[in-house]
Amino acid sequence: MNQSLTFRKLALLFAMILMAFQLGSQNYVTTYAGTGSIGFVNGDTSIASFNRPFGICLDQEGNVYLADAYNHCIRKISVDGEVSVYAGTGVAGYLDGPADEARFNQPLNICFDPEGNMYVSDFLNQRIRKISWDMEVTTIAGSGLAGWQNGPAEEAKFNYPRGICVDDLGNLYIGDSWNHRIRKITPDGMVSDWAGGGTVIGVQSVGDYLDGSDTAARFYTPCELSIDQFNNIFVADAYNHRIRKIDPDGLVTTVAGSGGFGPDGGGFNNGPVEEAQFNTPTACHVIPDGTIFVGDGSNQRVREISINGYVATFAGSGETGFENGPDTLATFDFPRGTVLDINMNRLYVVDYNNHAVRIIHLVPTVGMQENSQDTDVLLFPNPASGTAVVAIDGRINCTGIRIRNGSGQLIKMMETQGRDKVEMDVTEFQNGVYFLEFYHGDRRVAVRKMMVKN
Repeated sequence: MNQSLTFRKLALLFAMILMAFQLGSQNYVTTYAGTGSIGFVNGDTSIASFNRPFGICLDQEGNVYLADAYNHCIRKISVDGEVSVYAGTGVAGYLDGPADEARFNQPLNICFDPEGNMYVSDFLNQRIRKISWDMEVTTIAGSGLAGWQNGPAEEAKFNYPRGICVDDLGNLYIGDSWNHRIRKITPDGMVSDWAGGGTVIGVQSVGDYLDGSDTAARFYTPCELSIDQFNNIFVADAYNHRIRKIDPDGLVTTVAGSGGFGPDGGGFNNGPVEEAQFNTPTACHVIPDGTIFVGDGSNQRVREISINGYVATFAGSGETGFENGPDTLATFDFPRGTVLDINMNRLYVVDYNNHAVRIIHLVPTVGMQENSQDTDVLLFPNPASGTAVVAIDGRINCTGIRIRNGSGQLIKMMETQGRDKVEMDVTEFQNGVYFLEFYHGDRRVAVRKMMVKN
């Protein structure tokens, strides 16, 4: 819990979250890391600070990584809630080498390949960088000069690269924002146009909007990319205020969005994908079932595009702010990247102007793997003070409990050893909401929420 919150805000937060629990149908938003102010502090998520983070991704263990753009480095948030520098010195520049000596200049987006190598779109360096699994930073492509040039990686030019993703063959795809194109980098180092074309390029140049095959299509400042298991690439087409799709054959179609074009052409409307409106969406994230989450920046919302072809507000009231609470009552200040942690049943959101990472804790409708009945685990009293009792139905075969606070930090682990009742001393817990995760071995089998009011 952020200790700088006033008692009044704290009480309001708890009341809002409790209301969400009682309603039983809302997601709810908390702050995971970041103080709301610019900084460069490592350590526990409750004290860590960032400077306009952009992109976000997870590794296979569930650690979170951020492109901390204005701190010119990549940060890591471990599963235990510890923030550190993964690569970069915090000083703007360009230097390959060991990760703790390398330099970046506003890294914006990141992704992993299956071998554990990270790729970085190094925005102001006009380059694509690689952080290998053994922590060496190299340049994959880009001459360092802004422009548009295909060919060998070391000669190629980008125009402020943003989005980045990798397919199952090792090809990298880049949202080349001010070239209004999606570029492709093959494993042997050749750069080409994958989708998008035209002759107008350069910062603040005016792109276009056209669906079609590969380079016949048109984009207007494409930003973040996300790729699904079928190698379809989804594009946050920022100034077209749309989410686009590029299939493996290079055909570009519009997934969702309508209305105007250009910096002032955005709008807000939920509904069928052909009627919905966005306002400068700079990030999108597709999950395995085909649902797409959108960082709808100027609308101050996280939006959801369902597999049934409907756009809805997933979180955010539309007001600019830094308030936690039930989904559409919470506030953001230009939400950007999102990533789903299916094991924790949470969606991480990069809250750009709040210099923070937020969590949207999900009700059991997206990615939930627990299959227990409501009666399998009971908490009483709830809210708890002093001692809480957990009654565990033997059918779920629970071997351990992990307890996390409202920011997602792991604060306690308990072995149950097949017991059907466990007592917990909560006198040292701060007042607030906690999450009890029940495990059988390494598999989570249930999650329950507990309020503490000592």
